Amino acid sequence: MKPILDATAGNRAYRKNKNPPHTVFMDKEVGLSRPPDILGDWKNLPFRDDVFQHVEFDPPHSKFGLNSIHMNPLGHGAENGGTWWGSLETGWFGVFYKAQKEFARVSNRLCFKWNTTSHALEKVLKVFEEWVEVYRKNHTSTMKRGGSETWWITMTTVNTKQLRIKPVR
Repeated sequence: MKPILDATAGNRAYRKNKNPPHTVFMDKEVGLSRPPDILGDWKNLPFRDDVFQHVEFDPPHSKFGLNSIHMNPLGHGAENGGTWWGSLETGWFGVFYKAQKEFARVSNRLCFKWNTTSHALEKVLKVFEEWVEVYRKNHTSTMKRGGSETWWITMTTVNTKQLRIKPVR
């Protein structure tokens, strides 16, 4: 069985089992309470082609305070002059575009988690133009997020007719 890549492991907050078998945890943050197996960047994955069963992508969902890694020049936002978000068009859109190309290289299935705190799901999904959505689930969180929603989207690059799956969109 091929392993799973959690490309944005962080502290593995959404996982009940923090150390599941057959899962490779990758992140670019250092100093996490649960360090990743691999320090790496989504835009240039350090793996050979078609090595994972699927990729889990749970990127930062919202703007954080000035002390957050997402606003820190040494963190995720370094490629945007130290600010992670910027605008949808000039900030992380390009980063996500590069990342989804890398995900397609290492697996034909992507599980994407998104919370609508800062940007609507439909705006974000535009970057995944080469992927076909096959599953969508809205998750109601017990956390108070001011009316935002958390979504899990499963996508594939495989011809869905071969899989006998009806695409969601």
